[in-house]
Amino acid sequence: MAYKDLRDFLRAAAEYGELKEIPGVDWNLDMSSISDLVYREGRDPKPVLLFDDIPGYPQGFRCLFGLISSPRRIAMALSLPEGEGQLERKAILRNIREKLKVTSLVPPRFVTAPPVTENVMTGDQVDVLKFPAPLFHELDGGRYIGTGCTVINKDPDTGYVNLGTYRVMVVDHNRLALHILEGKHGGMLMQEKYFGRNKVMPVAVAIGVDPALWFTSSRKIPWQTGEYEYAGRIKGEPLDVFEGPFTGLPLPATAEIVIEGECHPGDLADEGPFGEGCGYYVNMGLEQVLEPVIRVKAIHYRSKPILTCSNPAVPPSEASLLQSYSSAALLWETLDAIGVPGIKDLWCPEVGHGCMLNVISIQQKYAGHATEVGSFASHIHNGGGLGKYTIIVDDDIDPSDMNQVIWAVESRTDPIRSIQFIERCHTTSRDPIVSMEEKRRRTVGQRSHVISRCIIDACQPFEQKPEWYPVVRSSPEQRAKVLQKYESGLKGLL
Repeated sequence: MAYKDLRDFLRAAAEYGELKEIPGVDWNLDMSSISDLVYREGRDPKPVLLFDDIPGYPQGFRCLFGLISSPRRIAMALSLPEGEGQLERKAILRNIREKLKVTSLVPPRFVTAPPVTENVMTGDQVDVLKFPAPLFHELDGGRYIGTGCTVINKDPDTGYVNLGTYRVMVVDHNRLALHILEGKHGGMLMQEKYFGRNKVMPVAVAIGVDPALWFTSSRKIPWQTGEYEYAGRIKGEPLDVFEGPFTGLPLPATAEIVIEGECHPGDLADEGPFGEGCGYYVNMGLEQVLEPVIRVKAIHYRSKPILTCSNPAVPPSEASLLQSYSSAALLWETLDAIGVPGIKDLWCPEVGHGCMLNVISIQQKYAGHATEVGSFASHIHNGGGLGKYTIIVDDDIDPSDMNQVIWAVESRTDPIRSIQFIERCHTTSRDPIVSMEEKRRRTVGQRSHVISRCIIDACQPFEQKPEWYPVVRSSPEQRAKVLQKYESGLKGLL
């Protein structure tokens, strides 16, 4: 269904029974712990968690967890069909892929009375501690106001505006620390176009943005493709923006909070540690790292603002389902674009946080087909940038069912023949297998890490397919016959 902004989206989620409001929860570990419990142990569909009456903060200053973390909310955020059968995994993945095929970008629309400017803090009034930024994990080095956020900067040469989801830690009342992984567009602009020329970089942090915009800013889309335009394509209508009074950047008009500031070359602060989505403190373990400071110059916010949060943890977590869909769709579209044949289904399981493991189901067409698919897939940056394991299975295997996948690996592989390794492949400091000793050798802007990648051909050997052993399970025809014949007796069992 169409929605205007985050608040409209939440109203729709509530109508479907997918919003849970919880009052009186402390920002200090308690909100994130509840989120972890719900998203790890709760029933499906997992709801949006909206915390209000937070101790020490005015009523109405709220925190939100799990924004796009159910099949229905993914469909809502991306304006996908929601009719009967359209919320199944294959249907959502198909519809995301169809959405990605649309090439017409929709430019943003500038407005003069943005809702986010209802309240403004400038000068000595600036105080980021006014907002209930959570302490997410017990070993974190500070409170994070930027997790479910969008960071905005601009190429000073071309005017290209980049939006990315990077983490932002509170240093004090008017300073934030900005952490951007190596290779990300916002970091390249900062290091090369500003700090490399000893220039000050205007930057903004937008919180509580339109769900389609947050989805876009947290994905890897082509360089020089505008995220506002891309999100407009997803929604089918322009997003409203306004010119930031301090930075001059185009800022999301319907965001809940927008922080304007600037980063100065050489102005660094201790940042982290912070627990990451792969389930570890991976940047430098429990060490703090010097990261660029955002000197806050202005804060715009709506009355009763909602601080959107994303709680990374051991998968499955609140962010892993969306990551799985996004990574799988991008991977499949890229494989199609380069002409890889025979792909029947594909998934990036939540257990790999949607970015460490690819499982691809194919209809084998020739000898070496599985190896070919695995080689291409293992080098595609499908959003997460890790993808260290790629498993290829036959088309009788559901790639989202890890029981079936592991059965195929157990029964259809000869380890020495079926497993291949590719050395010196790109990875990031987010990867837990990169040692802290290696990370310590890298300085800001010069981080470069490599690992190997693994391809597992878990298909029936192509040359043995004519004589491959019969599989012991009901045929689709027998399954359909039994379901119809014994429908009343099976009621409540399936």
